[in-house]
Amino acid sequence: MYARLKSIMSPDLDYGSSPEDPENCHVLIEAEIGPSESEGAEIFSFEVVTPAAIKSLPAPSWLRGYLLLPVFSWVGVEEAVNKLLMQCSGSDWNEVSKKLSQTLGWEFEDYEPHAS
Repeated sequence: MYARLKSIMSPDLDYGSSPEDPENCHVLIEAEIGPSESEGAEIFSFEVVTPAAIKSLPAPSWLRGYLLLPVFSWVGVEEAVNKLLMQCSGSDWNEVSKKLSQTLGWEFEDYEPHAS
C-alpha cells in the first residue's frame, strides 16, 4: 500500500502565496494524506522552516515535524512531501501512517483504540 497527497494547506498562509520573507520564515502546513487506492485521508502536519529561521529558534530545539527548505515555495513543499510518500509503503494503512508519523505530526498519533 502506498500513500498519496490528497490536499495541502496552511492556516498561516493562503495556498500559492508567499510569506513576507521566503528566505526567513516558518509556515505550518497541514497535508491530507491517505491510501492511494481510496478516497479517505488523515491530516499530517509539519512546519516548513528556512535556515535563517532556524537560527532564531531557541536552543535546544527538536526538529521532528520540520521540513528544511532554503526558500519557502509551495512547489518545494509538495515535492518534498511526495518524495517522502514514495519512501513510505506498507502492508496496510496503519503501517504506512506509522511510518509517516516518524517524520510528520499525525492527527491520530496518540490514539489508542478502546477494547470493547
